Amino acid sequence: MNGLRVVALECVSQSDPCCRCRAEGCEWDRVNGLPCCPDCQEALAQGHAEPLILRTERRPCVLCAHVGSVRFLTFPLGQRKPVEMDLCAAHFRALLSRRLDPASFAQLRRQLDALGLSPHGIFLLHEAFYDDDGRALQPAVDVE
Repeated sequence: MNGLRVVALECVSQSDPCCRCRAEGCEWDRVNGLPCCPDCQEALAQGHAEPLILRTERRPCVLCAHVGSVRFLTFPLGQRKPVEMDLCAAHFRALLSRRLDPASFAQLRRQLDALGLSPHGIFLLHEAFYDDDGRALQPAVDVE
């Protein structure tokens, strides 16, 4: 299985509430199959929410090949099918907090391009958060 893949829409329930706050009504991103709304993602990134404790799977990270990853599924804007990627803990935290390093961003952009997708269609990789060189423009605020 490829570390970055398009998933058939019928494989994902689109109406499940957020696993943390129970908000309903949208196609939430999913972490290891658990729906998570943007507000809860932001609270996690800033350290305001209870930690997300997940079992890793024996799959290599799509960015560094480290074995032990979580599945992150997101619904790109304007696309009919979601995209899923395997990310190690460090790269998952970096993606969630909008702090991917430029090399990781470039690698992810190349892999998305191979699927015919743009990072700008993926919320956490949107051009408001990263410039064309992959530098973070709006990283999540660090909690003291």
